[in-house]
Amino acid sequence: MSERRLFKSGVLVILIIIFSGICFAQEKGDLDHPLSLEESIDIALENNYGLKAASEKITGAKEKSWEAKTLFLPKLKAESSYTHLNEPPSLETSTLSIQTGDDNMYNAQTVVQQPLFTGGKILSLNKQAKNNLEATKYNYEEAKQNLILQVKEAYFGILVAQKYREVCQDAVEQMRAHLETVKGLYSAGTVPNIDLLRTEVQLANAEQTLIKAENGVELAKSLFNTILGRNLNSLIEVVDILRVIEQDYNLEQLLKEAQERRPEIYKMKHNVEMAKAGIGAAQSNYWPQVGLFGSYKYHKGDEPIIEWEKDWMVGANVSMDIWNWGETKAQVGQAKSALREIEHLEAQLKDGIALEVKGVLLSLEEAKKRVKVSEKAVSQAEESLSSARIGYKNGRVNNVEVLAAQLALTESQTNHLEAIYNYILGQARLEKAIGKSAPRYCKSAGFSGGE
Repeated sequence: MSERRLFKSGVLVILIIIFSGICFAQEKGDLDHPLSLEESIDIALENNYGLKAASEKITGAKEKSWEAKTLFLPKLKAESSYTHLNEPPSLETSTLSIQTGDDNMYNAQTVVQQPLFTGGKILSLNKQAKNNLEATKYNYEEAKQNLILQVKEAYFGILVAQKYREVCQDAVEQMRAHLETVKGLYSAGTVPNIDLLRTEVQLANAEQTLIKAENGVELAKSLFNTILGRNLNSLIEVVDILRVIEQDYNLEQLLKEAQERRPEIYKMKHNVEMAKAGIGAAQSNYWPQVGLFGSYKYHKGDEPIIEWEKDWMVGANVSMDIWNWGETKAQVGQAKSALREIEHLEAQLKDGIALEVKGVLLSLEEAKKRVKVSEKAVSQAEESLSSARIGYKNGRVNNVEVLAAQLALTESQTNHLEAIYNYILGQARLEKAIGKSAPRYCKSAGFSGGE
């Protein structure tokens, strides 16, 4: 084999290995770049099983709507039968037996039916089907907005878990540095053994907390993958947008937007219309039902002859309940009660949405204040720890005060991180509360709660 052929074969093998590695990574669901929030939402909207199920409900509602429309149209059906008798039918007299038919009877016919007047029942059923389709579409939008919020919560959850891990790592490093200081002073005989033991214990506690924080990151990523419809253990990184961009909100404007945008409100409006149509469908039973019918029949065996015969007929039918012991009245009463129930639920929904908006806004304002207070607390805790360390080296501060200052710094950093998370998450929840279907997910300067 020539050197050129060997070279080509080697290149081919390398390409196969590389391609296989790429395919393997794709099968695992790993990504070669950090996901932005907008990308994450797009993936979830495409892959989430719950949203796919909601989409199938729309397909089913469309079919139901078409089914209702067919009630206006004529129905054509074909029927056929074969009957074998143990003996041919005959007319018996005291002296004579006359065969009146064959022992094999064949029958084939087509029948057409067309409703003319149903008291408004078909119209009512079509209104119900149409409003059910629209309600199902808004149900999909509701599921979509809930999913978007879930993605945001999980996305921010990863960032917070990673930031908390950094806080824990910093605490471990700080404690290790302090332990070296204590060891040096203990070797010099300037501090007691108890200082060394206490520092080692607090370092061990900090290391355990770090282990929990690392597990928290992995759990947050697994949850995120699940929401996005990806493999549970897929490698994933997200763009860091965990920062506060303050905005001013007007409660009255937010309430107005919520009443105008929330898909639940529009879904409930269509449910009300469905209930009204249900009353019309029930009341239609007070009226006569009128229709046309016709048939074309092809048969043999009704008479003792072998030829096939043809018959046809057309006609009209009218039917009406004269007395049914109040069945129709009860059905109408049930339909009216169902309408009143839905109207009450509609009013309750609107009140609940208003309460939700106000509650989210109050929580957002609280988080905003906590961000400022906790930021100041972190600065003070850092200064306090620095002073305590210097004082400890100079013999003016005991080790207990240094350890307490270190714990206070970790606690203040955690509180500040929690406040930032609550504010950013509050912005996302506020968007959902007012029904924003196309929020501004991510800007170069960081996350923004809306436009």
